Amino acid sequence: MNSTLIYILITGVAALLAGIFIAGKLVYAKDNTKKLEDAELQAQRILADAQASAESLKKEKLLEAKEKFVQLKAESDREVLDKTRKISDSENRIKQKEVSIIQKEGALDKQIKDNESIKENLNRQIE
Repeated sequence: MNSTLIYILITGVAALLAGIFIAGKLVYAKDNTKKLEDAELQAQRILADAQASAESLKKEKLLEAKEKFVQLKAESDREVLDKTRKISDSENRIKQKEVSIIQKEGALDKQIKDNESIKENLNRQIE
């Protein structure tokens, strides 16, 4: 009976160790499952943060591009206005010169008529 008792004790201890081993495996598997779930959640958060950052960066770059466009357009508008002003100034100078030439031409025509009138008077006086 002594050997049966030892056999039963050894079997009991072996079963207990096997149970502890299996329980440890289950706990370890649960722990690994929890770690895997946590890792997946963290990966999803990282992806969400990356997408949010990408959207924010995209909006920022679009805003910068719009600001640059507005700046370039304003610069272009200033250049166009400046060129238009210069053209207008040149046209005004040309018109003033034209008016001056017309006035001089009128004065010369009057002088010619006056000279011819004087010439005719002198010719009549001579005759």
